[in-house]
Amino acid sequence: MSLFTVDAQSVSQAPEVGVQGAPMGSPSHHASSGRATSPHVVIVGAGPAGSSAAILLAQQGARVTLLERARFPRDKTCGDGCTPRALWMLERLGLGALPGDAGAPVDSVRAISPGGITWSALIPERLFGGRSSVVPREVLDERLVRRAVQAGATLREGVRVEGLEREHDVLRVHCRDGEPLRADVVLGCDGSPSVIRGALGAPAFSEHEGAFAVRAYYEDVRLSHPRSMGFFWEEALLPAYGWIFPLPGGRANVGLGMRADQLAASGVRLPELLERFCASPHVAAELAGARRVGRVKGHHLPFGSSARHTTFDRALLLGDAAGFVNPLTGEGIEFALESGAFAAEALAEAFATGDLSARGLGGYARRWQTRFRTAFRLNRRLMWAFERPRLLDRIFHLANRDERARDELIDVLSGEATRLSWRFLAAVAFGR
Repeated sequence: MSLFTVDAQSVSQAPEVGVQGAPMGSPSHHASSGRATSPHVVIVGAGPAGSSAAILLAQQGARVTLLERARFPRDKTCGDGCTPRALWMLERLGLGALPGDAGAPVDSVRAISPGGITWSALIPERLFGGRSSVVPREVLDERLVRRAVQAGATLREGVRVEGLEREHDVLRVHCRDGEPLRADVVLGCDGSPSVIRGALGAPAFSEHEGAFAVRAYYEDVRLSHPRSMGFFWEEALLPAYGWIFPLPGGRANVGLGMRADQLAASGVRLPELLERFCASPHVAAELAGARRVGRVKGHHLPFGSSARHTTFDRALLLGDAAGFVNPLTGEGIEFALESGAFAAEALAEAFATGDLSARGLGGYARRWQTRFRTAFRLNRRLMWAFERPRLLDRIFHLANRDERARDELIDVLSGEATRLSWRFLAAVAFGR
């Protein structure tokens, strides 16, 4: 028996129609008296969170419909960086070979403080083998969604979801074109802002608990450290911080981010700040002879420190729609992928008991809180330190002369730190 096969009286089913009125593509057993059936999970948004959940749910027997408003391959504004944990998750999902043929391998981090202090370190093997990669989202997301279809999910592209309503024991997902889709469970993986988040009644993210970021692609780039993720804190641009991440074929992802309330208070526009960032001495040296291709694109990043409303009756929010973004670095891919796994595990438990209420799906919140919450709160507090030039200079000085401090800092920038040692804090505070 499939893990997701349940009694028809536990989870109600109804004949479904696709977006254009055609029968749903994945095979199913419809309910009848005493007959078992697989539940129908509709996932709105086919980014890393949605595809991760779709892969694992389909592998375990659920009927999965994955809705995406764009058509693949499609671009997604992002820094494109995959942390060691993100690569570990991709391997778990069956995409272990992806970085080798689609991304630029990364084995180190390099950062420059406001005072020009350069700090660099290899990513230690203890962090999931010490490997990272930079993979364009146009490639990463298509490979993930292709894997979901291979696992048995039904993908529907070009579908704009406009709302959600409850009808007894099922949900109706309303699309701009076509008949509503009926689902036993809906997963909101549609980023920020999220239609599903709003339809579920979750509050909007507050301005001080989010950021905006912009990025541009460059070609003919000759980086001084082509296997490093580069982070830059330019004093004239604080509290914004910027990055240069290598891409295959002599390309690079160059971007800049700032907290939303600080951006509003400054009165400046991020594209203008990006121009100033690219003209700053350290960055200009890295981009000498390079050429920008395509437009500068921006997006909203809701901080994980504000993630509270994620579990509802018959519905969950994942990835950016839940607010799963590292407040310090803006990284969200690894948290999106993991939230997909947590959702699949929680749904397995809920379907086994037939309880699809928020309480029955509570295993999802327990999982993500155990894994994410402490790290999100630490990184939210660290934003204060990383916005102060002299303090950040002192942190980088310490990391350059002390191996244990260097290890703690690499954990912070890799998204793995949940605490800082008293020794580290004392050394920074007293300059020792």
